[in-house]
Amino acid sequence: MVEHRALPDYPLQALQAKTQGDVILKILVSESGKVTLAVPVQGDPLLTAASIDALHTFQFRPYLLNGMPISVESQVGFHFSIQGRGKNAEGKVDYPSSIAYRPEFRTSAATDQGVLVLWPRKISGDDPKLPPALVGKAGSVYLTIAIGEDGKVQEVKVLGGEAAFFDAVVAAAKQFIYEPQLLNGSPSAVTTQVSFHFGSAQ
Repeated sequence: MVEHRALPDYPLQALQAKTQGDVILKILVSESGKVTLAVPVQGDPLLTAASIDALHTFQFRPYLLNGMPISVESQVGFHFSIQGRGKNAEGKVDYPSSIAYRPEFRTSAATDQGVLVLWPRKISGDDPKLPPALVGKAGSVYLTIAIGEDGKVQEVKVLGGEAAFFDAVVAAAKQFIYEPQLLNGSPSAVTTQVSFHFGSAQ
């Protein structure tokens, strides 16, 4: 049912650390065919962050019930592997056509910390301001952001990326304000993973 997809970029830090393996996520596909929720079930945090970033590009053919589009839960996975050695090492990402059913795919599944990874909408906050020495240079930063019930950022954790960019990105992320998330009609604190790419970084 996937009409368009883009494979995750292999994070440079993961490649340097020789981190590889499978990433599996439970997803919620909206009536329009967009992924609106992604819950990591398995995988290294840095590879998981890159995978969730790629899911923004996915477009599913809307699922129909009695001719009307509906939102559905599904699951996706990516296989990260490293080919070659030393300076010749290259990261490769594959998209398996099917994933075996797991208990974590049940309705209301959560991460092992009991946190749903959502994509709340940012309503305020400027992009990171890089110091002059970094302007035009390539780099990526992957973050986990904890958002309070009021939509303000409560905590920022760096998952990985190029260290030179960390301070500017974290400082900017702490000022972000998101649209408060409602779960069962009440404001709720949520956690999301975001990434920033600069220059020609992939």
